Amino acid sequence: MTPNDATDSDQDLNPDSARDVTRRSLLAATGTGLAATAGCAGVYTPADAANDVAVRGNVDYFAGPTQLAADDAVFLDARTRDLFRTERIYGARLAPVDELTAQSETESGLIPDTEALASAFGAVGVAPDDDVVVYGGSVGSRVTRVAFALEYLGHRGDITVLNGGFENWTGRVGTGDRDPPTAEYDPDVREELVVTRDWLAERVGTFNGDGPGLVDVRSPEAYLGAKGSAALEESNRRHGHLPGAVDVHWHGNVDGRTLADPIELASLYFNAAVLDQDGTIVVYGQGNVNPTSTWLALRALGATDVRLYDGGFAEWANVPEAERGRYPVETKTTTVVEAEGSVGGSDDGGFSCTG
Repeated sequence: MTPNDATDSDQDLNPDSARDVTRRSLLAATGTGLAATAGCAGVYTPADAANDVAVRGNVDYFAGPTQLAADDAVFLDARTRDLFRTERIYGARLAPVDELTAQSETESGLIPDTEALASAFGAVGVAPDDDVVVYGGSVGSRVTRVAFALEYLGHRGDITVLNGGFENWTGRVGTGDRDPPTAEYDPDVREELVVTRDWLAERVGTFNGDGPGLVDVRSPEAYLGAKGSAALEESNRRHGHLPGAVDVHWHGNVDGRTLADPIELASLYFNAAVLDQDGTIVVYGQGNVNPTSTWLALRALGATDVRLYDGGFAEWANVPEAERGRYPVETKTTTVVEAEGSVGGSDDGGFSCTG
């Protein structure tokens, strides 16, 4: 099967393959769905919505509203400030998403700015031992960037992403401004979760072969460097992708407001894209927000060593002209894995038992 032969079926998976452990456990743990809990026949209630976004199977990080266990967890709202002020989960704090993209320049390339990330979490009262629940309008990349930043800082408490986002929350809500408490965030950085520009340059020619798996999460048009495409970033001096990278658009991780079907995601990445679940996998995008969606999805599915190129294609494509030989870009050798998905969803809030 070639990387372009993505399938929605698990029937072609090799049951003896080590990388299929997650898919087998997902299949074994997935049920036929929870029974409706409507208060009146024929009416879809908020409780039904909460049950429908419960995460089934052997999946880490993601949980529906009915699956949250920590009563004293800190809720972080990754939506915009305007949405947060209008209505939010009661007691939630506004996640400092923009500050969590901060980077530091090293001799090897850009990496996350540890001091800036730690300061941003401390400013909203998050301490390293706190259990944290992150939510947004969906499970999009703003939410996953928050989760990644916590993991990178060596967060010791549980980190959970609310599947279904705010629209499927059935608990208490609040409105207006709120000044959060502050905390001292003392990081224990996990440097193994990121790679640098030079780390990648030393392995060019080995990706998705003898070396690490490498996933470009941008749209196929950006990956291919399609001339005239609106997907091309004008700020990039070169277009295309890192040699050997396979393209799987990050939108494929999201189905409206929820994580896409875990069985299909496992097939997409470990079968169609032929990534080694037990090997090193590096993900990158234009910047350092969108690829965290794929980073978290792969970790949630049980991939053991997933790393983020925080500098992204923006750094790689814009090295000085004299250094381009060390950091090549290609468009001719291409592997695009079709990934269907959409971020968002309808806002249907009409619940009534009065007919």
